[in-house]
Amino acid sequence: MAYLLPNCLILHIPKTGSDWVRAACQEAVEGSITEIGEWHCDLQTAKKILLEKGLEIPVIGTFVRNPLDWYRSAWLYWKETGRFPRRDDDPKVETDDFERFVRNCMAVEPKGYVSTLYERFTGFNPGEISVIGKQENLVNDLIRLLKLAGETFDAAKLRAVKPLNVGGVKTGASFPGYSYELLREVIQFEQRAMERYGYFF
Repeated sequence: MAYLLPNCLILHIPKTGSDWVRAACQEAVEGSITEIGEWHCDLQTAKKILLEKGLEIPVIGTFVRNPLDWYRSAWLYWKETGRFPRRDDDPKVETDDFERFVRNCMAVEPKGYVSTLYERFTGFNPGEISVIGKQENLVNDLIRLLKLAGETFDAAKLRAVKPLNVGGVKTGASFPGYSYELLREVIQFEQRAMERYGYFF
């Protein structure tokens, strides 16, 4: 679901810190916070819901993360919970073998699994969304979004919210790492996201 704050809308891309963002906003932002849409409501769906409700499109923000880390986090999440962050009608890609999992993602979305996922939330062109923050700088980028939107919030309370859903903590599941070949392939495969969101090698 997307979070509608008094002055902004925050879209939650799976595995980019959305649970922490939700908790931080609940803890620190003044005013009502409303959930809209279904699980991980994307940009076009959110805009449609707002227009149907007769609401103006507010400042919109979301968060991305390095695609290499996204694959790691999504795989560990599945290993720990038995759930994979995809829509019910999306092809099944889950498997115990990390490399096979990544290759399954490549097979079902030849244009870049993570790149395509991110574009559902950030739009395809610059300016479709107000702020694209990074999971790697989650606290400061959320504060930047809230300030831009003119939200009233307590930055100290926000900074005090502890990290959530850290992969491997619950069950001790371990990440096997990338082989050199797979690393190179993923960087090329997700080139669109790597370049657009500033993840350079």
